[in-house]
Amino acid sequence: MSTVRPFTSADRDACLVLFDSNVPGFFVPQERAEFEEWLGQPFDSGEYGEYFVLEDGGRVVACGGVWLDPQHPERPAGFSWGMVARDAHRRGYGSALLHFRLGRLRELGAREVHLDTSQHTAPFYARFGFREVRRVPDSYGPGLDRVDLVAELGG
Repeated sequence: MSTVRPFTSADRDACLVLFDSNVPGFFVPQERAEFEEWLGQPFDSGEYGEYFVLEDGGRVVACGGVWLDPQHPERPAGFSWGMVARDAHRRGYGSALLHFRLGRLRELGAREVHLDTSQHTAPFYARFGFREVRRVPDSYGPGLDRVDLVAELGG
């Protein structure tokens, strides 16, 4: 049975393993240093939002966060650094984490959610009502486009 819980510093290495399992294809190697630094931030609903891990059988198989910034009406809430271990794709972990994060943003009072991802992951989010608002070819690296998505959060 899988459970979602808040990220702790003890999860850092497991999250880096998840990242590494998705290079290449979903992330480019240059993003690792940014992710590694980002994992060292305080996740307390402040500037860096909240970050979570999804465990199954004691193994961290997915991670992802939420942020809320009402001071920026053009992007007031969103997702950050979501990923599932490559060997655990297509097993429902991504969907479970997505539903958890949507619920958390609703609890925080968000009305819509923004995220940027690659062209490889955008279709996953589209299945849950996200719509593409912008695409920048090769933005993350050669062959890895940035796709900006948004979804309305119903009550």
